[in-house]
Amino acid sequence: MSSLALPSENHVEPSSVDSCHDSTISRSRYVVLQSLVGVMLAYQLLSGAELIASRPTIGVIVGGLVAMVLCLWYVPASILEAAWFSGIVIGIDTVLVTATIYLSGNARSELYLSYFILMLIAASVRRLSHVIGLSLLLCAGYGVILYQGVVQTGSLSPGHLLGLPVLLVMATFYGLALQTIGAERQQKTLLLGSIEALKETERALEASRDQLEVRIKGLKGDLSRANEHVRQEKKEREGLEQQLREAQKMEVIGRITGGIANELSHLVSVIGRQTGVVLSGLKPDDPLYGPVDDIFRSGGQAAAVTAQLAGLGLHDGHLRQVLSVKAVLEEIRGVMKGLLPASIDLSIVIEDAPMDVEVDREGLEQVLLHLAVNARDAMPNGGRLLIEAKQAFPGHLPKVLIHVTDTGSGMSQETQSHMFEPFFSTKEMNVGLGLTAVYGIVKHSVGQVDVVSRPGEGTVVRVALPLVRQGRPPAPSILAHVAAKGQETVLLVEPNEIDRKLALSTLLRHRYRVLEASSSVEALLLTQRHSGAVHVVVTDLMMSEIGGRDLARRLLKHHPMMQPLFVSGYDDETMVSHRLNPRYLLRRPYRQTGLVEKVRELLDA
Repeated sequence: MSSLALPSENHVEPSSVDSCHDSTISRSRYVVLQSLVGVMLAYQLLSGAELIASRPTIGVIVGGLVAMVLCLWYVPASILEAAWFSGIVIGIDTVLVTATIYLSGNARSELYLSYFILMLIAASVRRLSHVIGLSLLLCAGYGVILYQGVVQTGSLSPGHLLGLPVLLVMATFYGLALQTIGAERQQKTLLLGSIEALKETERALEASRDQLEVRIKGLKGDLSRANEHVRQEKKEREGLEQQLREAQKMEVIGRITGGIANELSHLVSVIGRQTGVVLSGLKPDDPLYGPVDDIFRSGGQAAAVTAQLAGLGLHDGHLRQVLSVKAVLEEIRGVMKGLLPASIDLSIVIEDAPMDVEVDREGLEQVLLHLAVNARDAMPNGGRLLIEAKQAFPGHLPKVLIHVTDTGSGMSQETQSHMFEPFFSTKEMNVGLGLTAVYGIVKHSVGQVDVVSRPGEGTVVRVALPLVRQGRPPAPSILAHVAAKGQETVLLVEPNEIDRKLALSTLLRHRYRVLEASSSVEALLLTQRHSGAVHVVVTDLMMSEIGGRDLARRLLKHHPMMQPLFVSGYDDETMVSHRLNPRYLLRRPYRQTGLVEKVRELLDA
């Protein structure tokens, strides 16, 4: 372990080694050159024959030369390597050389001229070899001048000869200084270039970073959209799976319900026929007449329930037609307001766009009325009922959305999980088949229905039906051959408000005048206040207070031309056993077109 640690402890960076080496060379070079200059200048001052300065002054100058050499030896390397330091040394040496030339008595014009030419050469030439080469030529010229002077005077002093080495040493000094300055400038230029390159690299990196951030942001957006798409597909798949489970469950329930309805229908028919046989052999004052008649009435109520069960499959036929949801909502607006008390505000908002769907008109009206009644029952203290119709494109498939929103009490999850099942109801005295019918009608129209509700926050029922593309004309809302001919009045007596409102909507659409009553007593009161004739009475055969036949007998006293039409769940054979002509019978379950056709038939008879 120690052998591995030793190299790291003694490790010296290569740059620091090079720096120390360069510093040592520079210091030695400065000391050697300055020593040569000092020796030559000191010798010039001490050996001069015609000295101008005094001996003490010369001693001070020589001491300064020695001190300068010592300073160069001990000066810090950081100062020694600075570019300005060589300039200061050259400046001092220039002053010393000039002063020495003057003080030694050798201030001749040719020496000064040579010295200043050397300074000009140093100022104009940047390379050391060029400075030394030109300096040698200058020294050669100075030697020629010196030789001529010796020939003329016949004498030669040491001061004359020292001019040559002084010129060469100073030339070397100048060259080295200029070379150092040039190297510094070149290094500075390279450094500036490197800095600029680094800045350019930094800008390129920033641009690359920005591009990378934009790309990452785009990839994050794509990933988010992909995740959202996966979540949406998963949600749609779960919704489809839930719809499939609900459809399978409702299909099973429908089969069971249909089987029960058929069995009950046979049993009720037997009860009806047998009570008819018994009643035909009894007098009205017979003690058994009342109980047997009660059995017949109870059987009639059971037949009505059986008819409701059978009515769940009434829309499985080929009765779909192209209709405008906008037109249906406008035509049924008044009938829906009749279902609601004054404390509930009804608003119908319809988008201005094509809203043709392929549905059974009666089924669509039944859906809207059932949903309105459910919303009304959820707001016993009043509130707001909003019906919206608009186009939507979920999954790129155009649909018509019908939203029915109430501000009622809402529903729990437990209630919502059973709300479409037959016989499930949270209200007393309610068979619980309304929403089952809604589910069956919507599914038969290749639509979807779902509910969003929370306790205390109201309920939103959303019905989605496929939008029919333009080009297929909507079916006419009125059948001309069964429409009213003039002022024909129909008295409609029906305890079930949904059936009554559906019949009311159909009769009004075919331009009949309608007197609407929910019981036989209300019907009698209406006819008493009505000043005109009543042409047809459509009444339920079995009612709690006054039966349909008794009501017809009373009305015929005031309207002898009136035609009765009795509605019952019993079949024709049972009605014959009770001495009722099938011509005046409309059996449940019936379609509204069957009702208006039967009314027209009685009026034309």
